[in-house]
Amino acid sequence: MSVKPDAGPFRLIRPEQWLTQPWQNGGGITHQLLRQDDEHGLLWRLSIAEVASDGPFSHFPGIDRIILLLQGAGFFLQLPAEQVELISPYQPFAFAGETPVHCGLIDGAIRDFNLMSRRGAVRASLEVHSLPYLMEPGDDLVCLGVFLAQGTALLTMATKQLELKTLDLGWQQQPVQTLNLTGSVDAVVFVIRIHSSSKPLEPVS
Repeated sequence: MSVKPDAGPFRLIRPEQWLTQPWQNGGGITHQLLRQDDEHGLLWRLSIAEVASDGPFSHFPGIDRIILLLQGAGFFLQLPAEQVELISPYQPFAFAGETPVHCGLIDGAIRDFNLMSRRGAVRASLEVHSLPYLMEPGDDLVCLGVFLAQGTALLTMATKQLELKTLDLGWQQQPVQTLNLTGSVDAVVFVIRIHSSSKPLEPVS
């Protein structure tokens, strides 16, 4: 199921539009912000997890993942070859979804941000920026988004302006336009880019 945000070339998804689902093991909650599927399954997904206890990550073969801490004291990821600590907010860590991963909380519950993409179908990236910032389209860019992790921001696209509040997600698909972001001195944004590995993507429905 896909979130159905505002229609138009630029979509604004606010927290009240998230799709929320508790985990079966009772260890947390997932808020799905936006996702896209095709006839083979998941293409990409943006989500926020509220993690209340230690435990293994779900297994996602063929899926590339990027995760970063939003709130809380942090967590560590135990992988087969290394242990990674994510104790500072907004530091992305990428790994393959089929990798066995155990998550341990350092000091209480946390909230993290997740970007998932299907390997071979699309290529996804996530960058963390302060403002002002100019977001420009690339040759094979099919989706361009901005998630406001903290602060307030004003997004300008051609002659249109939109105000973003903390935890808002702005999203556009082809044709992708240049976006100019300005905002408060404490503003932090995640810039998300989805590149096509083959054919153009269908609009999110």
